[in-house]
Amino acid sequence: MSVWATQSWRLFRHELKRGELTIVALALIIAVASVFSLSGFSAQIKSALIQQSNSFIASDRILQSPRPIDEKYVDKANEMGIANAELLEFSSMVFGEEEMVLASVKSVSEGYPLRGNLMIAKVEGNDLADVGASQPPQPGNAFVGQSLLNNLNLKPGDTFELGNSQFKISGVIDKEPDASFSVFTSGPRVLINIKDVPATGVVQPGSRLTYKYLFAGEGIEEFSKWVKPQILDTQRFRDIKDQQSPLARALNRAESYLSLASMLGIILAAVAVSVASRRYGQRHQPMVAVYKSIGASSSFISKLYLLHWTALAGFSIIAGLVIGYGIQYLGIKFMADVVPDVSLTITAFPVMVAVFTGVICAIAFAITPMRQLVATPAISVIRGFSGFERALTWLERTPPLLAVVLLLWIFSQDLVLTTALILGAGAIIFVILVLGHVLINAGRSVGSQAGQAFHLSMANLKRRAKANQVQLVSFTIAIQLLLLMLVVRNDLINEWQAQLPQNTPNQFLVNVSKTQVPAVEGFLEQQGLAASDLYPIVRGRLSAINEEQVRRRVSKEEENASEQGRRGIGRELNLTWHQNLPKENEVIEGEWFSKENPKPEVSVEQRLAERLQIGVGDELTFQIGSEVVSMPVTSIRTVNWQSMQPNFYMIFSESVLADFPATYIAAIYVPAMQKSEFQDFLKNYPTISIIDVDAIISQLRTVISQVSLAVEFILILVLIAGALVLVAQVQASMEERERELAILRTLGAKGSLLTNSVLLEFIILGSIAGLLGSLSMELGVLILQTQVFDMSASIHWQYWILGTVIGATVVGFLGMASCYRLLKLSSLTLIRRTL
Repeated sequence: MSVWATQSWRLFRHELKRGELTIVALALIIAVASVFSLSGFSAQIKSALIQQSNSFIASDRILQSPRPIDEKYVDKANEMGIANAELLEFSSMVFGEEEMVLASVKSVSEGYPLRGNLMIAKVEGNDLADVGASQPPQPGNAFVGQSLLNNLNLKPGDTFELGNSQFKISGVIDKEPDASFSVFTSGPRVLINIKDVPATGVVQPGSRLTYKYLFAGEGIEEFSKWVKPQILDTQRFRDIKDQQSPLARALNRAESYLSLASMLGIILAAVAVSVASRRYGQRHQPMVAVYKSIGASSSFISKLYLLHWTALAGFSIIAGLVIGYGIQYLGIKFMADVVPDVSLTITAFPVMVAVFTGVICAIAFAITPMRQLVATPAISVIRGFSGFERALTWLERTPPLLAVVLLLWIFSQDLVLTTALILGAGAIIFVILVLGHVLINAGRSVGSQAGQAFHLSMANLKRRAKANQVQLVSFTIAIQLLLLMLVVRNDLINEWQAQLPQNTPNQFLVNVSKTQVPAVEGFLEQQGLAASDLYPIVRGRLSAINEEQVRRRVSKEEENASEQGRRGIGRELNLTWHQNLPKENEVIEGEWFSKENPKPEVSVEQRLAERLQIGVGDELTFQIGSEVVSMPVTSIRTVNWQSMQPNFYMIFSESVLADFPATYIAAIYVPAMQKSEFQDFLKNYPTISIIDVDAIISQLRTVISQVSLAVEFILILVLIAGALVLVAQVQASMEERERELAILRTLGAKGSLLTNSVLLEFIILGSIAGLLGSLSMELGVLILQTQVFDMSASIHWQYWILGTVIGATVVGFLGMASCYRLLKLSSLTLIRRTL
């Protein structure tokens, strides 16, 4: 073994025994462990949540089409071992012995559902058995919703007519995995076998049909990449996150949060390694001086420390992977009860990213300290001058910056987001340096009028201005990122919880006639049931905007090529009138209908207005049956589509639609103890349809609670990473503080004065970092709320105080904990340690 290799191994063992490698090894371990655990755990949680949530669409992917698809899609799925099933949905009249009703028919093939369970109370004799998971009905049989039995005055085991066929009711639907979130369904559900459809004769040329092809399996991502380029303009290939539902929105936001947390974990890890590697170089300067004084060349020292650093990095990366695996294991065990589908599966990507993070951090953040360490002349160290005290050039700062950019880009695969984070961080660091300098100088002026301890602490802050600026940036970034994750987490969870309060409507009444409205309103008032207003529904189609005909359909190419081209809705809309602005609606342009001066007018939902380029003052023309009506747009409004309330694109003043025949709809919250009275009341009005969304709300609450818990666990991991960054930064100033304490003790300073001054110094530094971190956090939250999470912007002034208090408390505690041992040493011991 060569001399430099032998010396490197001896140095490694010597420092390992003395604990000198603790800080830098811990920083690298933190970097690898945090990235491995965050990226791995986030991926597992996202996968498990999406897997579980796929039950809402009964599959992993859905290919929807107005007509049968090419057989090549099914053939390809079979070739790849992907399970598939076929659905055909349509509306049709269903006849009992004396009654009839317009039903929403779903015909399904064998294998449905691919995800989730179809819960059915099957018929046994003349009674219903307990609810259980079921396969699709056998040919000639049907599963129906309870409302169909009420409407047709039927009971389980009876038969009904659908087209040319008769079906026996062999079960009552308790829960349908892919039930629609929309309350505007055509009527009670009828579920039949797809093999029975041809015999019914209801599918004719021109019929409004919806074909859905379900796919699920391990190779679904590869299958999706094959399908998407080939689908037609009239077809849609989607997954659960593409759904327009509260669940899809919750999952998309949770995924964004988990990705953001992992990226911030990488930044925190990089900061920790940067601080530790710089301290590593400073601590080894005396040793380099000794080597150079006995004739060691720069080449020898470079090889010595290169091997030493490589051994250290290798050990830290392995330890980081082991610890990261342990964190993932604990996280999976912690989440197992609420996310049953989650399992500890180590994939290549998190391991590669974690190892690459360790290697890149070890190289990029070590280049500059190592160069300074090797290049510093021995005489400079003997005279007390450190090459680390000078400011870094832009060339020296480039490797760490490129390393962070590279790591973020590899992890996110989004160059725009990575660039935005880096530029934003650069701007924030500049502001921190300027404001930090101002605040420290302002504090110095106050300190000159204060007591000795405060005066001494401010003098120390001013004397170590450059070092304190580095510490201030590190403290501020750590506090900012921690507050950022905390605030976004709280905002997300609060909005999710507000989205589904305890009295969320769980029943929808549809097809209520005008003559039935007084009876329904009287019953609701008598029972004390919370309900929305009864909204009239009139079907109509938007035909012209400012007398310009609206095209019903635009191809993808036409839509992309013509930014000015207006795209019609392509279907009839549910139109309503209402005198008052509905809840969950807010007028953002124009004015709501005037009660004093009623006139024909319409209010348009914001996104539809943007899509069709409609503004206040435009005139809209609608085709309602055989009649045409026109009126001006007097307001544009936002709508909370995630609320379980009747929502509308178009709301008219009463004078426009009052003469058209209408049915009414209402959302109601019916407690479990009052459901029997509610069902008894509806039996008197068989034409009224009821949509029970209790099961959907229960599933939504379950998933949202799971997502919330996952978000909280990720927050804990980020908090740990941030805390360790603070520890590394505090430790970085220990050697200089030893020299200061030795001098002050020699000059006769009392222990209480030194203790108070050190405590005040860290409290002041932490307070400034906390305040600046809170202010910069607010800017970050504003961008994330409006650009990433699609939330309304809000100011969190309480966190300005909280951030300042947290900064002062945490940094003060860590500083005192680190300096406590030094403060207890005698003057002689301190002098010996500094020589």
